[in-house]
Amino acid sequence: MCSSLASGRFAPFDEALAQTTRYGFEMGYRLNDLLYMIVALQEQAWQAVAAEFLPEQVAVHMQGFDHVVSLALAHIARIFHDEIQIAVAEELEKAHGRLAQLDRAKSNFISIAAHELRTPITLIQGYSDILINDFIDPADARSAAIANGLTTGARRLLQIVNDMIAVSLIDNETLALNFQPASIGNILQTVVGDLKSDMAERSVDVTVAPLPPELAGRTLYVDGQRLHAALTHIVGNSVKYTPDGGHVRIETRLLSVGGDEEPVVQITVADDGIGIAPENRERIFEKFHGTSNVLRHSSGRTKFKGGGPGLGLAVAKGVVEAHGGKIWVESPGYDEVKRPGTTVYILLPMRTAPPRPGHRLNL
Repeated sequence: MCSSLASGRFAPFDEALAQTTRYGFEMGYRLNDLLYMIVALQEQAWQAVAAEFLPEQVAVHMQGFDHVVSLALAHIARIFHDEIQIAVAEELEKAHGRLAQLDRAKSNFISIAAHELRTPITLIQGYSDILINDFIDPADARSAAIANGLTTGARRLLQIVNDMIAVSLIDNETLALNFQPASIGNILQTVVGDLKSDMAERSVDVTVAPLPPELAGRTLYVDGQRLHAALTHIVGNSVKYTPDGGHVRIETRLLSVGGDEEPVVQITVADDGIGIAPENRERIFEKFHGTSNVLRHSSGRTKFKGGGPGLGLAVAKGVVEAHGGKIWVESPGYDEVKRPGTTVYILLPMRTAPPRPGHRLNL
């Protein structure tokens, strides 16, 4: 340090200071320890300069030395900060790797468990159907109720298992679609028909607006089975968060996106229910996410505010995006008294032929 003061060249001192700081960091010194070392070094330097130079030179050299000490303190803090950032980044990278590994393991478990469950559930459903059709006397109300309960429970469980498999395929980007010409109006009417008993139980009215002239009688290429499942989840979710006596309205229209892109079919599912808080508008499409209290979990598909496995909207989003489309929700907010409602928007390409692989809407 005295040599640097005498020569006016501080590069060697700066390099030595950097090496010392990094060494101290590696040895586990705290920032305060290194700063204390500099202050102690400053006191020793005063003595060294006083012994090395003439009295009239001491003040000049120490003025320069105090400036060097200030630079050294800032330099140590900067190096220490950089080293901490590097260490934190390395730990975050390791944590991210562990989380990715856990997520893969979870997806693999879901896929394996779902496939293992589907076979026995299908057998239960099949045999319960045989009991109802061939062995149980319709006049025997008690036996008929038991068999119907078996069938209903097996179908519900099979739906959950199929959703688990679909989520696994979506996560692994292996969801294959079977594109065939279909009428969007027929699909929507079938969805509402399948939910008829749930709507009646909740006294929620679900109406499908007539197709506009530009869509009436036309077909588009979609995977009808997958799209039916996705729309069932979306409409069923609207019924679930609409109080008894509420309304859900489904409308379709044909939009033009301009350029060389094909027209787009817009499906809206609007309810007058309790709405969605802003922070949940994106999260509701995440798998295993639910806005309901877990204590309100219900095995019913549309019980008011009843929780579910948190797969339906994740499946719906994956299916819509696999079609090259887009899905989102809009809502003024959450309010169980004013019931601001929620609208789900779905955009699907108006295809007249199967799509080319990997095609997505440019929206």
